[in-house]
Amino acid sequence: GHRPAYAQLGSAIAQMGNPVVLALTATSDEAVTSDIDRVLPVAGHVVDDTMRTNLHVVDQRNLRNRGDYLATLVAQGEKSVIYVSSREQSVALARNLRKRVPQMAPLIGFYNAGLSRAERTRVEELFRTGAIAVLVATSAFGEGVDIPDIRNVVLFQLPYNEIEFNQMSGRAGRDGKDARVHLLFGRSDVKHNDRILQDMTPDHDVLAEVYRTLRTWQRKTPGEFFEMADGELAHIVSGTGCEITAASAACGIAVFRELGLIETHVAYASGEGARMVRVKEGAGRVELTDSVRYREGLGERDIFRAFYEWVIDCDCARLEQRVSGPITPQMKPLHLR
Repeated sequence: GHRPAYAQLGSAIAQMGNPVVLALTATSDEAVTSDIDRVLPVAGHVVDDTMRTNLHVVDQRNLRNRGDYLATLVAQGEKSVIYVSSREQSVALARNLRKRVPQMAPLIGFYNAGLSRAERTRVEELFRTGAIAVLVATSAFGEGVDIPDIRNVVLFQLPYNEIEFNQMSGRAGRDGKDARVHLLFGRSDVKHNDRILQDMTPDHDVLAEVYRTLRTWQRKTPGEFFEMADGELAHIVSGTGCEITAASAACGIAVFRELGLIETHVAYASGEGARMVRVKEGAGRVELTDSVRYREGLGERDIFRAFYEWVIDCDCARLEQRVSGPITPQMKPLHLR
């Protein structure tokens, strides 16, 4: 569901002449469907409203001792995926579970987007074959993963939106046998997720300080590129009294590059890459909201707020209905055989 990608795909299809196009997705709400219809030559819709009645929600939201509950579940030895909201948490929780359930320690792994492609492929294969029985993962282990015999999916922390919630839950019971979706998230997770999203798309004043810092460094090397990694930039900005993370610095670099305020490239020496930055002189006045990257980030923060207000207070029956079915636009479905 990345909207700029729709436009690129639409342009590519238009160049083909008169192609036959089949667009498939399990998470297409009204907004996404509208975008697809706008850029692709869609003549009609087929909506499959099949419900996965083998999935059962175990509602433990706001449980005080969710770590104890999780350790007891892991000790049972069933194939399980435990979802958390950050890379750091995936590693930390896997290590914690190895200590708390030592008899399962060799069978507990973690998976996140920080691993290399080869590492992710290896972990997925170990989990598929049963060499790993319990996988602590971020949303990187989600859409497109089809391992049939996962008996438990645990949402240990709060997902960021309804699509993640649906896709994570949907990893369970793909063999058609009974499986459980354990909801262990709670209100305490809201601030944690909010902070991560704000780090990834910081407010105007934070990005203004990032840009001032880049301009200050540019004055030291007029007209030339200078080396600046995300962590180093965050450290320098934080030294001015504006505390930021490497994620916030990375957002600033991406947004300023998109707005045409800076140029970047990677320079290699002895096989190591370093990001080089040059602030453009005489750049015109711009607004942060001119950046697609920045607008999408703000949108993700709004989507999360709407999602948590719904999922924290929603009754269990409605949650089970959401877990069991695809996200579809509100139109009369054509039942598939």
